[in-house]
Amino acid sequence: DDDKVRDLLKETALGQGSRLKVNAGFIEGNTVSCTGAQFCGLGLIETKANAESIAKKLESMVTVDRPIRIHWTGCPNSCGQVQVADIGIMGGPARKLDEATGKMMAVPGCKIFVGGKIGEDAHLSLDPYKEGIPLEEDSLIPDLVGILKTQFGAVDKKKRKRDVLRSLIGIK
Repeated sequence: DDDKVRDLLKETALGQGSRLKVNAGFIEGNTVSCTGAQFCGLGLIETKANAESIAKKLESMVTVDRPIRIHWTGCPNSCGQVQVADIGIMGGPARKLDEATGKMMAVPGCKIFVGGKIGEDAHLSLDPYKEGIPLEEDSLIPDLVGILKTQFGAVDKKKRKRDVLRSLIGIK
């Protein structure tokens, strides 16, 4: 059986840069998404690509000591079951200042739910923790990092000395 596992781990689908991971992190490996606006007429936001992208960024920014379930749903029908997630993200309206016009403009956005639980101590998070957050990463990620730190004990990832040196001299 160990030989079969080794052969499986050599598959290119599980190689460097693949979307599939054998040991996904505590955030990436516990992210759930409905199909979203790409394939659902009810979806207010595109969920799958955002869920994958933001989970990867969060995983690279913070360390958590347990699995954190982040569920995404594109609309209030909640196919992604945001109310039972540690952090639920539901598509919804948001506004952002358009610097060119000086006016607040409608942009893709979300509501964030925090504290849902499954199992013996099940709890639904029915009231949004925060609403009207623009979906763009510059707006959403700082809010999610803050929630991960205050509600789930996340800490900033420690940068390796080599990475700090590379960033100082401009090498990626």
